[in-house]
Amino acid sequence: MSWHDAYRSPLQSVWGLTVGPVLFLVWLALAPRPARPGADPAAARVVRVWALVFAAESIADATLPALAGVPMLLFVLLGDWRVFVLVEALSAPDRPLGRHLVVAAAWTLVVPLVTAVTYLAVVARGAVSPGTMLSILAEAASSQALWLVYEVAFSVLALVQRGAILPRRRPVALRYLRAVWAWVIGYYVLWACADMLILAGDDRGWLLRMLPNQLYYGLFVPFAYLRFFASSPESAATRSLVQACR
Repeated sequence: MSWHDAYRSPLQSVWGLTVGPVLFLVWLALAPRPARPGADPAAARVVRVWALVFAAESIADATLPALAGVPMLLFVLLGDWRVFVLVEALSAPDRPLGRHLVVAAAWTLVVPLVTAVTYLAVVARGAVSPGTMLSILAEAASSQALWLVYEVAFSVLALVQRGAILPRRRPVALRYLRAVWAWVIGYYVLWACADMLILAGDDRGWLLRMLPNQLYYGLFVPFAYLRFFASSPESAATRSLVQACR
């Protein structure tokens, strides 16, 4: 069996990705509420609700595209949106939740738009009609090359968020949010590396792709939740010192 076959098998591509979020939901239901206030006490309740919602979404993400034919792109966007929702909620916990959801949605659309424009610009060099270009884009939605563009674009956006945007907003949970972005950058860079191997004809790219899949589907929500409540709020003096050192 090739690594491609192993990757596409239901054991890896469906059921193996649900173990983490299922166990986390069971633990979350049975475990007592955290004794520590978390990286930002004002956002503790939001983080708990976020974890419940997106652990369930992770299970749906891993199962519904394969079992019910739900478009994978929808869950890719939801997976990116959950990151921006968390970042927005902790960057300004005093703002209304609806505003966080809308701003997060706007950030989520940046990368797919960049990816579509980039792909269509490349196709346009062949003097293809607009209708044909849209048809080609729809057919290419499952292309590793198109996903590679998406992964690289999101990695760049995440680096900008982590290194430039977060420090300017100076949230209470700055170090925590930087850790969240580091995790996200990690699985997107691994995906990009795997897809470069796949496009080069190396079957081991499918083996490598299994790692970021677990980081994305099974482990991201538990990591974000546990890291939040394992962290302590940063004082204004600490944040100023950290910024000065950077």
